[in-house]
Amino acid sequence: MNWRGRLSTLGLGALLGFCSLHTADAQKLTKPAEKVVKVIKVDAVYFETKVKPILEKHCLGCHGVDTQLSHFDLRSRESSLKGGTRGVAIVPGSAEKSLLHKLLTGSRAPLMPPSGKLPASEIQILKAWMDGGAPWGSLATLETAQKQTWWSFKPLSSLGASRGAGIDPFITAKLKAAGLALAPPAPRRVLIRRVYADLWGLPPAPEAVEAFVRDTDPKAYENLVETLLASPRYGERWGRHWLDLARYADSGGFEGDKDRNLMWRYRDWVIDAFNKDLPYDEFIRLQIAGDELKPSENNAWIATGYLACGPQDIVENNARTRANELDDLVATTSSVVLGLTVGCARCHDHKYDPVKMTDYYRLAAVFAPTERREVDILGGKAQAVTDKGGIFGPSFLLRRGDAYQPGTEIKPGFICSLPGGQEEIGAAPKDAKTTGRRAALALWLTAKANPLTARVLVNRVWQHHFGRGIVASTSNFGLNGDLPTHPELLDMLAQQFIESGWSIKALHRLMLLSKTYQQASDIRSDALKADPQNKLLWRMPVRRLEGEAVRDSLLAVAGTLNLEMGGPAVYPPVDPTLRADTFQGMNWPEGEDSPKTWRRSVYVKVKRSLLLPQLEVFDCPEITYTVAQRNITTTPLQALMLLNDPLVLRQAALFAERLKRERPGDTWAQIERGYRLCFGRSPSLKERQLSLSFLKTHSLAEFCHTLINLNEFVYVR
Repeated sequence: MNWRGRLSTLGLGALLGFCSLHTADAQKLTKPAEKVVKVIKVDAVYFETKVKPILEKHCLGCHGVDTQLSHFDLRSRESSLKGGTRGVAIVPGSAEKSLLHKLLTGSRAPLMPPSGKLPASEIQILKAWMDGGAPWGSLATLETAQKQTWWSFKPLSSLGASRGAGIDPFITAKLKAAGLALAPPAPRRVLIRRVYADLWGLPPAPEAVEAFVRDTDPKAYENLVETLLASPRYGERWGRHWLDLARYADSGGFEGDKDRNLMWRYRDWVIDAFNKDLPYDEFIRLQIAGDELKPSENNAWIATGYLACGPQDIVENNARTRANELDDLVATTSSVVLGLTVGCARCHDHKYDPVKMTDYYRLAAVFAPTERREVDILGGKAQAVTDKGGIFGPSFLLRRGDAYQPGTEIKPGFICSLPGGQEEIGAAPKDAKTTGRRAALALWLTAKANPLTARVLVNRVWQHHFGRGIVASTSNFGLNGDLPTHPELLDMLAQQFIESGWSIKALHRLMLLSKTYQQASDIRSDALKADPQNKLLWRMPVRRLEGEAVRDSLLAVAGTLNLEMGGPAVYPPVDPTLRADTFQGMNWPEGEDSPKTWRRSVYVKVKRSLLLPQLEVFDCPEITYTVAQRNITTTPLQALMLLNDPLVLRQAALFAERLKRERPGDTWAQIERGYRLCFGRSPSLKERQLSLSFLKTHSLAEFCHTLINLNEFVYVR
């Protein structure tokens, strides 16, 4: 019995007990009362207000528009009375004879719904409905309407004058309604470390911290943000975020995991695009169809490396593997750009969203003519994707998603439920070198009428700055995703984004210059009680650095970070035992622990079968599919790596050499310098005393190693 059932039983028991104690007294005062029977009117109104919400919540997922398990369809009275493979489901006028009632009560297996028995009150509503003749309403119409009017499929809302008010009014309004307010501004030393971590993935130099703390210019922080955005370090940091989405790797995965020695050109193109603030609509178009839109430009061909990034099975090369490659392109592009799980419609219509199986195969037909190809560009060769020619044969819907069960022919096109999605892509001219299908898709995805593309990107940028998206499910804006915490704010930012010329740097400015971003991260007990998950942003969340930022920060404080940009991937040393035990480990050279490999982690080899352990332990993902949000775990392996890894030990020693070089012969000054390099602050009096005591029995290298192992090194307030 569930909790509601227990509560009902307890309440009834208490009532019966009270009545039994006072029966005699009651009989003396009054005549026995006649039993009052409440008559329930079971009609279409009862169905709409009582029955339909229960069916929608618990039943339509398996017996609705997309799926009818056991061939049982609950969308109409006719189909419900007919039942499915288990027989007649509803007998109007008798719940006791109705199979549906027996399954709901558990008197016949299997219990429905599979997630657990319904509350007794809901079972009673359904029983009364069946006993009353099972009248019906507009269930199917409502379900379809809900999908079509879901918030993310609607046009961007027009907010008028509020668009120029910035972020803060949207945040403070919801805080005020909850009886909360923003936290006080963060101290400048905290703020500069925060914004450096966000935009560069590196700690600020002590000199930069002191200059910012002393700067009395009212625009000091604004100027700092501009300086960081103008640096090439910005593209390296934010390019890595996009490479997660693009499932970037320098090898193909699967059993062979063959190296792709030219993929680095795409990685460098992404970094350069962020540094140049390439408009996001153009950024998307070039990656999907650069070869078709700008065939005379080398960079446009390199951009199509996005399509070539996915895993490729070169051992089993057949129709099934090709169908899987097309699935990767459809699922990745729809998820990354539109925030929709279109890949779920490969075998059947989408269970939740207005995406048909035919929509999936219309998109698959767009990518069907493509092939990977090495192309000659200025400075060498590049891995690119283009069509096999201007004419391509028909594409087919695959029954159950099986490459060996082709069904009806499908024309290339888009998602019909979105603006312009009903259109089909016409055939290319006979003399064309490509079909033009991807160019048409790229233009459709970035059309201003499309409500999803701008919303999704804005939400991704917000996630990286605030730790959580306005829509927490950043790659799922569908009915099964999370609702936005601040929908008006999301639309305002999306509108501003489009009007700025799709400038991502303009988005950064809007977010970073807000009071919401600049607030402190201290916990307040009243706010914690009212909003324990900080969805309303009453403080700035504390966040842990990703693996790349941890490694890069280690090299930075040691003074050994090699800031050379671009070029082929580097191979840092990996333990020989690990390489020997890992299949294809022989493709990872022995490597050298030297400035040649002390480069930013974005330039480290990304091999699908052997990730660099220093990054993997801090949740660097195995790039098989697009990754929208990295896991944030806390494990013993992280502490063990920072304590024992050869790179960490050597960099700690070089860190100590730096302190001796910059503050020769002065232990107090070396302690001070070490804290400022690692944390952007001076040590407290207690920390000074502990550090000095530690150095009486331990080396300076061990002291530096200790600083690197403090939580403050890998967490940013």
